[in-house]
This record gives sequence, structure tokens and C-alpha cells, in this order.
Amino acid sequence: MARLACFILCALSLLATPVRAQPTLAEVQDAYNALDGLQASFTQVISSDFAGDTTQVKGSVLLSGNKYRVETPDQIVTTNGTTTWIYTPTDSQVVLNDADRGESTVTPETFLTASADQYAVQSSSTTSRLGTSHWTLHLEATRSSSRFREATLWVRQSDRLVTRMRATDRNGSTLDLRLTDISLNPDVLRENNPFSFSPPPNVEVIDLRRGQQPAGPDA
Repeated sequence: MARLACFILCALSLLATPVRAQPTLAEVQDAYNALDGLQASFTQVISSDFAGDTTQVKGSVLLSGNKYRVETPDQIVTTNGTTTWIYTPTDSQVVLNDADRGESTVTPETFLTASADQYAVQSSSTTSRLGTSHWTLHLEATRSSSRFREATLWVRQSDRLVTRMRATDRNGSTLDLRLTDISLNPDVLRENNPFSFSPPPNVEVIDLRRGQQPAGPDA
């Protein structure tokens, strides 16, 4: 992964350009690849016209490559790229699974990783979000197997990072994810292995990884 210096050089080259052209999806992905990681607070709203309900969750997210840690008041979801841990304190339960099995947590990074060959930019515009200039990229799925049929990305012009994404799946449910308090390359990435998880004592551990048998309490 390239370092922040590469990102800064890219940003400076953009500043020398009188009119900034919208980035491609690959260029937005490159902006993430140039980072060691990202930490932010988030608000996620999922609404469904079919079910007629809306749910809102707030929490924090830490991203680095294919690793992430998402914490909300009710749950901690962590993956090191190989194993995913889902800890639900109210159930006193930790579920382990292979990171490549099932639907992963949707983050801008996970979306972009899968987007290069599954979505195409149909239109774009400029706007302001949190007091900074953004592009909005309106995407449509190019494959019927894509999880979302359409999506909109808010891309910060200064560094090409996605600060908000809104995506509608095949069932008509809409996910609106907004990031705030974004910190690039935070120190926490180098502290205490944040993408691993040790189950607390006296919780049930259910291991669904390939070749594993479910384990009992205190495993």
C-alpha cells in the first residue's frame, strides 16, 4: 500500500488544475489504497418501503485494507481479513466465521473493492458536505448479481475519499452511510492489534469457520 506522501502528491497535482474533473471509481479506490487506514464516526440509516420501517445505528469504524472494526452500542464486528468476529454483549455471544463467507459489513472500502467491475458512473455533480467541496457520483449496477442496483457516492474533492454513500439493493431497501470526524492513518492502527478480538470470559463462542466445530462457553 502506498503511503500518505503519494496521496499528498496527488492532491497537490489536483490543486494545480484550474478545473477538477470528477474522479473515476478506480481513482477513488486508489485514494483508499494510498492510506494506512481511516477512523471515523458514522450514522447508518436503513429504510425499506416494502417493510415500511427505518432503522438508524450510530457508532465508530476503523478501516485498513480488507480489515475493519465496527463498534455500535449493541455490537462489535471485527475482521482481520481472514476471520470475522461478531460480539453481541446482550446475548453474551461471539460468532466466528470466515471473512469471505456471507454478506460483509458495508463500508466505503468494501463497497469500492467490489465496485470496479460491477458499477458504472452514470452522472455526477458537485455539492458541499460538512463545509467542504464534494463530487457526487451516481452509479448503476452493470451486473444483475450486484448487491445494489444503484448507489450515490459523496467524494471529498480534497482527497477523493468517500464521506457518504447511499445505495439501494435489489429489494428496494436503501442504506445511507454518513461518516464524520474522519481521521486518516490514526495511531490506533499501530496499537494492540485492533483487528483481532478476544472473547470475554463466560460468553458463548460459536465457531462457524470451515472445518470448525461449534465450541461451548469459555472456548
